[in-house]
Amino acid sequence: MRNFVLYALLAAAVASCDYIDEPFRNPGGGGTATANGDTVLQTERAVLVEDFTGHQCKNCPKASKVLKQLDSLYGSAKVVGLAIHAGPANFTSTSTDYPTDFTTDDGDDLASVFGVWGLPLGMVNRLDFPTNAHLKTYSSWGALTATELARAPEILFNAYSGFDSTSRVATVRLDVRAQSSQSNAVGVAVYLKESGIVSPQLMPDQTRDPNYVHYNVFRAAPWGPFGQEVWAAGVAAAGLSASLDASATLDASWKPEHVQWVAIAFDKTTYRVLQAVQIDVK
Repeated sequence: MRNFVLYALLAAAVASCDYIDEPFRNPGGGGTATANGDTVLQTERAVLVEDFTGHQCKNCPKASKVLKQLDSLYGSAKVVGLAIHAGPANFTSTSTDYPTDFTTDDGDDLASVFGVWGLPLGMVNRLDFPTNAHLKTYSSWGALTATELARAPEILFNAYSGFDSTSRVATVRLDVRAQSSQSNAVGVAVYLKESGIVSPQLMPDQTRDPNYVHYNVFRAAPWGPFGQEVWAAGVAAAGLSASLDASATLDASWKPEHVQWVAIAFDKTTYRVLQAVQIDVK
């Protein structure tokens, strides 16, 4: 791993998030094998857009399209998409025509806590929770994302990933830095998502696309859906930092080159997302 001073110099020099491909030694420090990984150094706000979706939901491809458009407009460094297959069973269950089970216990927990009652619905930085207004239709995601991106960052991440192809263990180190004071406790959650999955999807015209490509599919939450507390209430002040390590063994069916870590820092009282980051596993 390159010297930490080099990372600091790079962070000061860039105007937005930088992605650096390089070998990275296991951030947990417990191993000696070098694995390919990435580095992300943040200097600007990034926004989490969560898309509750299902493969038997005919309007869900429209929401997925909006998420892709936001990624194209702002870049994956600024818009972090997460497609969570959860909600009404008639949209998410499996059948002969829709055989892939994209649901997860952690995704179901998220849908339960946030009261997802229909699909497609989403959240932008989990704004307006716990009122019913926190569940947004996809037509509103663009304006909300633009408003959030215009705000100064409250927290920034540096992220460093590694992957052992033999054990299929993915690792990530997160350096969390407060840019402003937070009165409530701050938590960090880490998720894994996978893109490029070809599996049937019901389309808006009621036809079945057997070769539909699913992106941003929520796969797991190694620390649980709501992660762990980083700073207690009243502790987080500008300049405060913390380092966290997470690891997970990838399922044999997942393609590591299509898998990313997603991390969020959030207000533990309101669940509002203060910052998001994504980084390639491999």
